[in-house]
Amino acid sequence: TIANYYRKILKTGFHNSLPYGFGKEASVILLAGQSNAAGCSQDPYLKQNVSAEKYQEYQNGYDNVYINYFVSGTNESHDFVKCKARQGEGFEPGFFGPELGLAEKLHELYPEKLFFIVKYAWSGTNLYEQWLSPSAQKQTGPLYEGFVQYIQTSINYLRLKNYSVHIEGLCWMQGESDAIIQEYALAYENNLSCFIQDIRKEYSAYQSNDGIAFVDAYIADTIWDYYIEVNQAKQSIADLSPNNTVIDTISHGLTLTKEPENEPDLAHYDSLSEIRLGQLFADELANFLD
Repeated sequence: TIANYYRKILKTGFHNSLPYGFGKEASVILLAGQSNAAGCSQDPYLKQNVSAEKYQEYQNGYDNVYINYFVSGTNESHDFVKCKARQGEGFEPGFFGPELGLAEKLHELYPEKLFFIVKYAWSGTNLYEQWLSPSAQKQTGPLYEGFVQYIQTSINYLRLKNYSVHIEGLCWMQGESDAIIQEYALAYENNLSCFIQDIRKEYSAYQSNDGIAFVDAYIADTIWDYYIEVNQAKQSIADLSPNNTVIDTISHGLTLTKEPENEPDLAHYDSLSEIRLGQLFADELANFLD
């Protein structure tokens, strides 16, 4: 009955603003990691760097790309909402992450397809302990546990809203905190391999026809002592499977040296580079989409 339906929705904790699905296909994309996934690029700089029309497009969002996001305990959606600006860290003057460029590019490439981004990210966190998955055979990290719970809750809600769910891929932007300590950096390859294996096993029932793609990205070469070791680990993982790939953010020219003006934040991508990171994620995902 309608009453029972709304009781079930209420139990999910979602605000129930998402339209009813009527059996439509829901292409789910997972987005996770630390601060450059969470979103530490500033909205005011984005406004300065793009046309007024493009900036308004980013503020309005994309009708066929929804997102459910949890960011560092500072910002969360409590529902699938249109993907748009200011869905990063929840501080003033407003921040965004790679989801914005990802949504822009997906909308451009697949205007008739319906996407649902599940974003779970926490700034300043490592894979060595906090994101560590069960098959690493150590203490499972609290962020891994939180991530899988967040994914499952999102899937349950989409199914309750009568969408046909399949997970296309996982976009991963993380590794900076592991590049500070040599022990963490040297363990990165094994820990990342376990992480991917466990996510795929956990959600095999929802995988697309080609499986769940893993799209990784290099960390920057600015202030991280062991960035080479971490990026080499990422490349090794990408070479293991045709369902794995990694974006060389360094050769693509992504920058961290321009914003804020006169005192750049060398840990976080400049606004246009964060947009570009999301676009590159979409370009790589396009190789796997059915």
